[in-house]
Amino acid sequence: MSSHRSHRRLSQYLISQLDHHLLPVLLVIGVAGACSHTQATEPARANPTVAAQQPARRAPPPPPAPEPAAAPVDNGKSNKELAVYFDFDSALLRDDARPVLQKVATMARNRTLRIEGNCDEVGTVEYNLALGEHRAIQAKDYLTKLGIPAGHIKTVSYGSQHPKASGHDDSAHAENRRDDFIVR
Repeated sequence: MSSHRSHRRLSQYLISQLDHHLLPVLLVIGVAGACSHTQATEPARANPTVAAQQPARRAPPPPPAPEPAAAPVDNGKSNKELAVYFDFDSALLRDDARPVLQKVATMARNRTLRIEGNCDEVGTVEYNLALGEHRAIQAKDYLTKLGIPAGHIKTVSYGSQHPKASGHDDSAHAENRRDDFIVR
């Protein structure tokens, strides 16, 4: 009980010494200190005088605006012209990929580039994720030889999770074995 009185005396002394703008804060501290010495079986009582004197809480600041989604590089070209396609179960760049990669290198100068490796639905999830990564790395290696700094290129594999074509035939599979390019 004596510690309760000493807390109260200390609070009263501080209140008399400080500017009246801090009064609500000190009252809250005093009430919190007094409540900490109550018995556990006694219900806490709200003090409407203290609650009315508490400063209004400010709402937290809004979250930062989301980064605008990067559009696939198309520069007026269709996505098919800017995608790099692969043969079945292969990560080797075909001859028709080289002109596309040269266009991508021109567009990606002094910018960051993300290469997304994709596969058809044939094979296990794990295998397709690994194959998609190998495909993206092959394109990255070629682009670095064209002068794009390796630090500006990120690779990701989606395996068969992001198909471009929804069919289950050879033409759909061929369309889904690709790398997509995102320039930021």
